[in-house]
Amino acid sequence: AGGRYRHKKDTYLAPIDPNFGGCGRTLTDENGYYYFRTVKPGAYPWRNWVNNW
Repeated sequence: AGGRYRHKKDTYLAPIDPNFGGCGRTLTDENGYYYFRTVKPGAYPWRNWVNNW
């Protein structure tokens, strides 16, 4: 929620979300159908420079 990831180089001050591990899985039914729900990422708290995504 705060824009922080579980990575040793992420030193942003926001707390890490204990319910988000950065991965997921999808199960199918007997016909092979599935659905995937996700969260749209929010804005990052810094300006975009030449090499920033």
